[in-house]
Amino acid sequence: MSRYEEEDLSRIQPISIHSRSSKVRVDQIVDPDSPAISERWIERFPEILKGRDLRGLVEALHRAQADKRQILWLIGAHVVKCGLSLYLCSLMKKGYVTALATTGSATIHDLELAFFGHTSEDVAVELPAGRFGMSAETAFHFTAACAHAEASGLGLGEGFGDYIEKSGAAWARFSIFREAAALGVPATVHVALGTDIAHQHPSFSGELVGKLSMRDFRILSSVVGKVFDRGVAVVFGSAVVLPEVFLKAVSIGYNLGRAPVGVTTASFDMLPQYRVQENVLRRPFKDAGRSYSFQGHHEIMLPLLYTLLREE
Repeated sequence: MSRYEEEDLSRIQPISIHSRSSKVRVDQIVDPDSPAISERWIERFPEILKGRDLRGLVEALHRAQADKRQILWLIGAHVVKCGLSLYLCSLMKKGYVTALATTGSATIHDLELAFFGHTSEDVAVELPAGRFGMSAETAFHFTAACAHAEASGLGLGEGFGDYIEKSGAAWARFSIFREAAALGVPATVHVALGTDIAHQHPSFSGELVGKLSMRDFRILSSVVGKVFDRGVAVVFGSAVVLPEVFLKAVSIGYNLGRAPVGVTTASFDMLPQYRVQENVLRRPFKDAGRSYSFQGHHEIMLPLLYTLLREE
């Protein structure tokens, strides 16, 4: 016999299931074979957990687009590397992206796609050979784009877009910066010095890039100020730099006396990220709106979200 005391389960007091709260009901279950089901994909997602959240985000984006509110997308460079540039360009044209913010590495991939039609070198192969990030053509265009931005009085993102357009790049239509500049959509670049392959080259000017990136931070801060008023901020695949930049722009908004109302924030990434959860979804607009978090591959999640937005 065990020497430990056992709970007497005969003393349990059962309750009726009808008096219990339940989170799932049969009317929430989707029958994909029902002839009555709508052709709209959004209605094929159960209104349960992330299915309900996805519906909520799509509704918020539709509402913000219809009301001409600010819709800011903060994207990591992998969104460009995963072949999604034209999705972003289309969303800009349709008013679902009214401002774009990204990191310095996105300018590299965007430039290479626009001028050469390919990007994303094999680091494992090139690194031990001393060749990683040593593309002379990439460094040339990066330096030239920065000089063009400075001479034109533009920020880094707008300067890159204008440079790609005026240089007649063979694959310019694949550039998110060119599209943003053409549409008048603010596209800002937030550089962390030493993180991008252009920084390895002797032609790189940290002083100039810092100046241009700081101009973009002031532009982003103005954009974020408009997000305070029933806007939307979507983070797609940036775990560190952009959540930190976004938080400081939000702080400026509060310091200037803005009060957030009806703000929607969302995150899409491979895994939940601490800085995204805290600096975008939780801290900035606590009790002033809704936030959503989704996990998945960019090359699946962005086409899915695009499809749901387009069917309206």
